Amino acid sequence: MSVIKISMKYVVLTIVVIIGAVYYQHIITKSSNNIDVLKKRVFSLSDLSTYDGVQQEKLYLAVLGNVFDVTVGSQHYRKGSSYHYFIGKDGTRALVTGNFKDESNEKDHVLQLSCNEILTILDWRKTYKQKYTYVGVLAGRYYDEKGADTSYMTELKQKVAVCRSEKEAAKLQDQLFPPCNMAWSEEDGSKVWCTKSSGGIVRDWVGVPRQMFTPGQDKPLCVCASLDKINSSQLKEYKHCSKTASECFVKDNNN
Repeated sequence: MSVIKISMKYVVLTIVVIIGAVYYQHIITKSSNNIDVLKKRVFSLSDLSTYDGVQQEKLYLAVLGNVFDVTVGSQHYRKGSSYHYFIGKDGTRALVTGNFKDESNEKDHVLQLSCNEILTILDWRKTYKQKYTYVGVLAGRYYDEKGADTSYMTELKQKVAVCRSEKEAAKLQDQLFPPCNMAWSEEDGSKVWCTKSSGGIVRDWVGVPRQMFTPGQDKPLCVCASLDKINSSQLKEYKHCSKTASECFVKDNNN
């Protein structure tokens, strides 16, 4: 009889443990889902516009469709402050244009911006992620009503990839042909010259100034070329300048 009682105790204990485990898993799952909902909360334009410090106590803004709570920086974003323009909307373009009066439907349109401007905006978004609380996404240009990427966002990501690739290529170009040092004075006019650190590129050679012609650029750039690369088809000598001189005085019509 005692054996039966002990067995029943183990059965009951086992059932309790199983029920407890199931309940615990339910709580964890529910908590996890709540976190996901918070991270993926989708705001409508009208919802976001209420987070202006008046209708809603908090201050929200969007950058590239990502919504951030910037309430802790209220000194910068409350009404009457420098960046209040951004509150309650996605005014991404103004981060690089400085047009804080733009209330058009294009105020979050960035595809026509230059690569440098787009990469600057990405730096801004990174700063917001580091300093403030990310609270969700804005349904519209970048995300749909379910929080999924729109075709516009897909196109932007493709352009960003191209921009980053071009930036890396430019870095390699600068290593090969670093920018010249340049100066101008009334007495001597324009002066270009090369050193072992001109253009901010530290190296073990000096080089000679040359005009570099790049497709899509209206004017040539002044670069420093090592003597073994001065015959490149992209390069042209400056007039009245010695072929091996490390500095030259040039005129505007040097082409």
